[in-house]
Amino acid sequence: MITRAVPLTIVPLVPNVTLPQMASARTRASVPSGYGVQEQCLPFTAASALGVIIRSPIRFGLCALEQLPQGCRAFRSPLNKPRGDGSFSDPRVFYVFDNPDCLFVGNAYEFSGVSTSDSATASVREPGISFFDRDDQRDLIKLHLPYVWRTPESIDTLFLPRLNQPAANGVEVQCGLVETDWYASPVNLVLSLPRGPLRVQIGDAIAQAVFIQRSWRRPVLDIATNHAQLSADVRKGLAEFDRQLAEDRSVYKVLARSAHGRLEGEKPD
Repeated sequence: MITRAVPLTIVPLVPNVTLPQMASARTRASVPSGYGVQEQCLPFTAASALGVIIRSPIRFGLCALEQLPQGCRAFRSPLNKPRGDGSFSDPRVFYVFDNPDCLFVGNAYEFSGVSTSDSATASVREPGISFFDRDDQRDLIKLHLPYVWRTPESIDTLFLPRLNQPAANGVEVQCGLVETDWYASPVNLVLSLPRGPLRVQIGDAIAQAVFIQRSWRRPVLDIATNHAQLSADVRKGLAEFDRQLAEDRSVYKVLARSAHGRLEGEKPD
């Protein structure tokens, strides 16, 4: 069996929008020399390079009134209601910047050419950031991505914080699994708000998306018994691996490449 990459199609709903890009195994610009750095660990770099990186399509943030950047549009969460003395439980305000190049004005995109039930087309407005309507979720916001994901049948998209990377600019993404082989709406990333200010620029890498087969969601868990042949084979394999590791600290990379080579060389069924 020859393994093939999952084809991912992005359907932009506005022009000139910042789109996802392929993930990279490189997690920092400069890697220290010498053995033992995490970039020499194949599981670490393989995880970092999974899927695609999602970049912010808009410039937005959260800060004190006196810290608002010039030229932004500021507003408060509808859950952050004024007290009797006119103050707010959270003195910070949200802000966004218009980006007419991708039809984003006043915290809303304009999607044109959307088909209606009578076969006509219309324009639809979609927010850039929006809020939940429950007080126990006041520390969460939604960042709307102005494009639709499309994966092959039975392939889901798992949205995650960036793997092996610290949260950028105070952004902490909540995990979500979307059936992107049919889901017709743009995906909204759910972000946890930091205690301090939040400042995100257009193009900032904020999340990662990886792809899984829907049938793999719930594995069938089986625990091998001590007398099973598999248990004996595993112990034998462990001893052999330890022997090889003592001779070459990079043996896992060698074995992994060898295994990949064998798989690539197999003929399709």
